Amino acid sequence: MADMEQGLKELIVERLFLDIDPADIQNDVELVDYGVDSFLLLELIVAIEEMFEVKFEQADITSETLKSVSTLAELIRSKRAA
Repeated sequence: MADMEQGLKELIVERLFLDIDPADIQNDVELVDYGVDSFLLLELIVAIEEMFEVKFEQADITSETLKSVSTLAELIRSKRAA
């Protein structure tokens, strides 16, 4: 299970060009605390859909689901289970 969170952290740093180590991202810390704004979140959504082969509906994309690595992982797992 932790592999998905690790993959998300690496994806966030790589695709959003953040100047931090993926290991420094905490699962429950809000992404905005790492400098991720709404524009970067859109980029991240596209990257997640590609990497994890899921498709998000408009209703899936809320401030709550996009808040942290943990909430993103939960969203991906729910889409895969559907």
